[in-house]
Amino acid sequence: MIIPNLDKSLLSLSVEIKNNFEDKTTEMITRKKLIFILVDGLGYDLAKRVLSKRLPDYVNINKIHSVFPTITITVLSTLFTATPPGVHGIMGWKIFDKRRGRIIDLLKEKSYKINLESYLPKESVILTSYEENVLRFTKMVSGERMIIPYYSPWDAFTQAYNLAQNDSPFIFLYLPYVDMVSHHLGPYSEHTIRVAREVMDLTFKLANDVKEKYDVIVTADHGHVPVKGYVRVSEEILKIVDFPPFGGARNLMFISKRNPKEWLEENYDMAIFDKEKLKNICGGDNVPDFAGVPLSNMVYDYWDDEEEKTYLGSHGGLSKEEIEIPLIVISKKG
Repeated sequence: MIIPNLDKSLLSLSVEIKNNFEDKTTEMITRKKLIFILVDGLGYDLAKRVLSKRLPDYVNINKIHSVFPTITITVLSTLFTATPPGVHGIMGWKIFDKRRGRIIDLLKEKSYKINLESYLPKESVILTSYEENVLRFTKMVSGERMIIPYYSPWDAFTQAYNLAQNDSPFIFLYLPYVDMVSHHLGPYSEHTIRVAREVMDLTFKLANDVKEKYDVIVTADHGHVPVKGYVRVSEEILKIVDFPPFGGARNLMFISKRNPKEWLEENYDMAIFDKEKLKNICGGDNVPDFAGVPLSNMVYDYWDDEEEKTYLGSHGGLSKEEIEIPLIVISKKG
């Protein structure tokens, strides 16, 4: 288990980008114009497997940390606001709405709005898959920025190139393909490795085509663990906690006056964090009372999710595979 180092994480990366747009000192960004490519599910180990050892000297690859929980909507909220999860409070797809006193599933409640303030320039363009769920959660966290759907990986990179020719100041490209295949076929399957390699080939081609005008930043929201088993969390937990768990199957969040630690550790292979520990992990006070994180590659599902039962890869927790992600900076200025 790894506690994310927020000083070398997606949070610090988002602060670097924010500083760039505000004309403040930056450590690795050299140009005002940026293309940011988020490869969903590309953990550091997988990235190292698929990247060529003979990359140009203007390509810099480092290992950084994601944020907890290692869930896409949480990461996007951090990237677009330059605030940690403990500030923006988006702790996964299932969140607790304090005002309404109920749990909200962001993937299902189409009319629900998240009030986040993004630092991104108004002229920014976000490229994302045309699929309804992907478009919806991108709109949730991006404010008034322009969102353009694409219909295939090749279309995504073609549109990104065309936008670069029009001098868009910030182009954000979200790619879900590695994550999709990892979930269904496993993070180290031949299929996933092939998809990751193809996506990175397209990424480096785009970076080479725009290198005279743009810095290109490539990273991921999280990696995956190969799932070892599925466990349904018993409704007996409701005798202890005040609300059903929210978050996800590898990051169960609880609102409760009573501490569920003893019961959870007795019944499941989990580490239980209280609010004070979560404040430290998540970088702020806007956290639940408790969280349960698997100590193995099991998934613990309270909601009886039929799709979750079929997954061979999963994420949301604090394992090395989930937390460690690549940061690739491609800059040829000078």
